[in-house]
Amino acid sequence: MIFPILELEPIVQVNDKTRLIGLDSFVSKDESSITLVEIEPELGAGFIDVTGSSSKDWYLDWAYSGTSRLVDVSLRITTDGSPVVLTKSLSVLTVSDDKLFCNDSDLKKRRHDILDYAPSGRSGFLNVCRQSRDLILTYLDEQGYTDNEGNKLTADSLLDVSEVRDWSIALALKLIFEDLSNTPDDKFFELARVYESEVKTHRQRTYLRYDKNNDGTIDNNSEFDFMQTVNFKRR
Repeated sequence: MIFPILELEPIVQVNDKTRLIGLDSFVSKDESSITLVEIEPELGAGFIDVTGSSSKDWYLDWAYSGTSRLVDVSLRITTDGSPVVLTKSLSVLTVSDDKLFCNDSDLKKRRHDILDYAPSGRSGFLNVCRQSRDLILTYLDEQGYTDNEGNKLTADSLLDVSEVRDWSIALALKLIFEDLSNTPDDKFFELARVYESEVKTHRQRTYLRYDKNNDGTIDNNSEFDFMQTVNFKRR
């Protein structure tokens, strides 16, 4: 039996480097050895040979162009018979559709060397910026803030991204350095604590304006009062 295993990011921004990984693919003991490993980054793009000299080579670094869309990524494994193909999907988003609160350029303004720490298969930290945005929205939800219909706020609700940019940058840097840290006393751990403190500061801004009725504008009284206690019942 042939067991293709394909790892990929669920969401990738246009022109952002990503790694499509088949390293953990394997065969059962009664199967012949793998002779060919190929990855097709998108339906119709054609399969690319990534066999190399060992299983460590079974990956493809790629960057998608064009419009927002769902793409099918395929991994094809061949032994001495018919190949086995595994296909998974990932979302490709344009900058405007991704709606991040910060980006790699913002991170570089705070830490000029930050991209030096990008992991293999990535050229930056847009994936962490995306995680930062989602954590901010989760925080707002946990504090009880909603639109007029009682729905959770989305990235579209925060029309003035500048109001959450510093918060998002600090949170992204905190996440990056926490991931780099190996021990509670190394420099990365200390840096993570510095940015954690900044996160707490930035999220305590007095007001944060938002689109409460989802009409694309900031209306009167459409603002969070972060100086209220978390137990205050929001309207």
